[in-house]
Amino acid sequence: MIPVLHSETRPLRPLPESWVLRSRRTEDIPGVIELMQRVYVEPHGPEAVWPAETLKRHLEVFPEGQLLILDGQGRVIADSTSMLVSAERAMRPHRWSEITERGTLSSHDPKGDAFYGVDLAVDPEFQCIGLAHVLYAARIALAIDKGCKVFVAGARIPGYHLASDLLNAESYLALVERGLIFDPTLSKQLRLGFQLYGLLPNYISDPESKDCAALICMEL
Repeated sequence: MIPVLHSETRPLRPLPESWVLRSRRTEDIPGVIELMQRVYVEPHGPEAVWPAETLKRHLEVFPEGQLLILDGQGRVIADSTSMLVSAERAMRPHRWSEITERGTLSSHDPKGDAFYGVDLAVDPEFQCIGLAHVLYAARIALAIDKGCKVFVAGARIPGYHLASDLLNAESYLALVERGLIFDPTLSKQLRLGFQLYGLLPNYISDPESKDCAALICMEL
């Protein structure tokens, strides 16, 4: 069962009957790459798009942790990548490349007590209709099934580049947490029930976030 997340914005809406939420499969890899090419346009570089070899590796390491949504025509319109690690490792300062072994998920620990959100992408054509909400709910259900204590992620803060001349990253996060600034990614995650645990500087190459991320956590 997909849980209903805490949200100040809207309840979880069911997908249209012809759409499908399921684990990623080998035959989905071309569609996932095409999705990421639609999502990660400039200022993101081509390195933001998973290569086929990496996506295959994800399925070898943690197949049930890679979830996607298909529309009625079978096109991949949303995708998420996840792994398990120890909560101690997830909650201490880290960089994306370190904790994910450069995106290969070689650091996945089947006995890990933290569910780690590596990536989530929604087709621009289908954003703002709750697909990320659906994927988060499915991931939380999986995390609980795996016996994880927490769901942890490094959240992008894509609104920060608009305020970086006036605020340092810590001040920006504090204002977003208080609801005084809306960030297109972090604000939505906080509304789903995640809590802010601090700044992850130099987390990943991300011009909009000034290479920073917010360390967020949800107790399960």
